[in-house]
Amino acid sequence: MRATSEEKRVKDFMTIRNYIIAGLFLSLASCEDNTEAPLIPNVIVNEQLNLTNIQYNRLRQDNGYVYLNAGVRGIIVIRENANRYRAIERNCPYKPEDACGIVEVDASNLFLKDPCCGSQFDLSGQVTGGPATYPLRQYGTTLQGNFLYITN
Repeated sequence: MRATSEEKRVKDFMTIRNYIIAGLFLSLASCEDNTEAPLIPNVIVNEQLNLTNIQYNRLRQDNGYVYLNAGVRGIIVIRENANRYRAIERNCPYKPEDACGIVEVDASNLFLKDPCCGSQFDLSGQVTGGPATYPLRQYGTTLQGNFLYITN
């Protein structure tokens, strides 16, 4: 009888252990992959650009860009082609609280960089070098006729 009660305790222990392992697995599997820098605040972005306006003249050519005073530390708007634009937050995701952590287009127009920390990003905002591990925040863009809408 003693062996039977011992076997029951082992069986109960194994059952509880399996439930714990399954619970841990499910909780890890359900975790959402967050690709945004956690310290950059969320702000409302609702911009409308009339692309015929002279101040947006650079957006009439592919890879042309302009800086907007919107978002957290500004937005870079880049024209990929006649129908596709990107709007990227200028606040660097590496130490975003640093006052100098503002991303700009490199003089070559081939990539984005933060001159403060040295992080580099491709024109879609993905990290290509430096200490940053998160991509730049993207805002939604919608082109309707001559108007480009930038929202989040």
